[in-house]
Order: sequence, then structure tokens, then C-alpha cells
Amino acid sequence: MSIQNFLLSAVLRWQKNSSLKLSAEHRFRRNRKWLAAVRVKTKASITVRSDRIAGVPIEWVMPSALASAPQAPVCVYFHGGGFGMGGPNSHRAMAAYLAEKAQIKMLMVDYRLAPEHPFPAALDDALAVYQALLSDSHCPRPLFIGGDSAGGNIALATLQAVRNLPQPPQPEAQPGARPEAQPSAQPLGIFLLSPWLDLTHRNPSMMGNDKTDVMLNRQILGEFRDRYAPGVPATDPRLSPLFGPVDGLPPCMILASQAEALYDDSVKLHQKILDQGGSSTLLAWPKLPHAFPVMAGPLPEARQALDQLAIWIQQRTQ
Repeated sequence: MSIQNFLLSAVLRWQKNSSLKLSAEHRFRRNRKWLAAVRVKTKASITVRSDRIAGVPIEWVMPSALASAPQAPVCVYFHGGGFGMGGPNSHRAMAAYLAEKAQIKMLMVDYRLAPEHPFPAALDDALAVYQALLSDSHCPRPLFIGGDSAGGNIALATLQAVRNLPQPPQPEAQPGARPEAQPSAQPLGIFLLSPWLDLTHRNPSMMGNDKTDVMLNRQILGEFRDRYAPGVPATDPRLSPLFGPVDGLPPCMILASQAEALYDDSVKLHQKILDQGGSSTLLAWPKLPHAFPVMAGPLPEARQALDQLAIWIQQRTQ
């Protein structure tokens, strides 16, 4: 364990224990405000550009050298934050680090947040952005999809919803001309960082890791769920994509901490994909916070994990 992880985990544990003394609403508002703040500046070699796709606000985070490269690989990324917090500001540092290491454009989706916009608003926004990219047939590009925590939930649920979509129509080729490559509904890969996939919260790690998870527990996650999807059965596959189909998915990379309450969500998804003949890689790290790769600034372990993820991405674009 690095000294940075030791210190950060101590601070996070103190914050978690202190916040549990507050009301659920007070805790939520405080954390939302904290995650919305701008905390780091990106390097000059990184271009950050706001835009909209299908009416949904998004942010491009990319190496400046790729800013004018329309066929560069793109990762559609969904941030975590319990479906009610977070956004480009909270995840920009991680996105910049991965974009530079993997030489990929990160498309950060600023989906609508609960409780103002409850389920399925976030998933609707995700589908709108992803389908708009698929219809952009004049600009084919390798696509990835990713997310952390609640964003990992959205990423997997999005793929489950679009995997059986018909391929975009092929333009009629001129005689003697080679047909142009077209984007596929299936991305080259999906990667999930500490995904929150089973909102029934019945997995053993939910209770077994109650003391080792320095950020989350069943109470906090239950509050997020009730704020996002009041009255929706937790077994609904659109809400808990671990209960949805995983056959036919692209190769999957999962990064998680063995100490977190959601660890079994990663383990079960990994095993389910393998059992159905798919490709999945699970990298499990000991004694690290939930969604630790997002903490690329302070944590050397986060940077090491993102380095491995970048290699995995590059292997699929070569």
C-alpha cells in the first residue's frame, strides 16, 4: 500500500463516518456540491471541449494532437456518483490521464441527475448519445464504452439495450469503389471501474466489506437507489444490469478493489461473462477505495491501473 493510499483512505473513512451523522439530504447536498467543484487543471497537451450530442451535454477530453483527427478512437464514458452527483469536473483528471495514455478521445456524458431526473432519465440520455454516434455514418471510428460505479451501471445497461440494434445502413458504393467502413452497434470493448450493477444489495461483500470500504455501505447505496429509482424493483435489469443478458457483449475489462462493498458486483459479472463464453478480464486490487482509478491525481495505484487499461484499449485498436 502506498503512503498516498494510506493517507487518502484515512481521510475518506473519516469523511464517511462523519457524514453518517448527518441527515441523508444534508449528506447528499454536501457531497454533490463537493463533486461539482473544479479541482484540477488539465495539461496544455490536453484539449477540453464542451458540446451537445442528441441534446445531451457532453465534454470531449482528448490529446490535442487528436483534436482534428475524426477517425481517432472514442470512448463514451459515464461518470459515477450514485446517479445524483458528479460530472465532467469530478472525472476530468482521470479522463485526461487515460486519454493521453491510450491515445483516445474521451467523450464524457453529462447525463441528467436524480432526484430531479429519476430513472430512466440517465439511461435515456446514454442511449441517445450512443445511438447518435452510431448514426454518424459519415465519420466511422473505433468505439469503446466505459464507466465507474453508477456510470458502470449505465454503460453496461446501454450496451444491453443497443447490442441487438440493426447495423447502420450501408451507403451505396460506386462501381469499382471499395465500401467504406461503417460503425458497429457493438463497440470494440467495455471497461468498468468498480461498477454498481446489483441494486438489491444482497451480495456477500455488501456486508462483509462494511468495515473495509472507506466510502460506501449498504445505507448510503440504498439512499442513492431510492433517490434515483423510487418504486422501481431493484431486480429490473435496466436498473440492475447484472440481471440482464451478457452474451454477445464485446471484450470486458473490470477494475475493482477487493475492499469495497461492491466488489462482488464485479466478480459476478466477470464470472457470468465467462460462463456464457465471453471475454472478460478482472483486475482486483487490495486495500483501495471504491472506484480508485478515478483518483489518478493522488494515487499511484490509480495511475498503474489506468496504465494497464490503456494497454488493453490500445491492443484493440491496433
